[in-house]
Amino acid sequence: MRIQMLKSTIVDLKQVQEGDFVETDQRSALLLIGIGKAMPAPLPQEVVIEPDEAQTTKPAPKRRKTNASQSGV
Repeated sequence: MRIQMLKSTIVDLKQVQEGDFVETDQRSALLLIGIGKAMPAPLPQEVVIEPDEAQTTKPAPKRRKTNASQSGV
């Protein structure tokens, strides 16, 4: 069972820190959850990012600056 640690402790003879995700047997996981040292880990979520239509369009071409003093030549 996968759990997330709320406090630093030893799990399966290994030192784990607060915030670590640990895979352990169900009995140990339920014990750690019961004494408040862990909580069930959230299921991994698959994140899909779709581009916006505004980002997929090409930017407008830049215009050249004209020199006002030479425009009448």
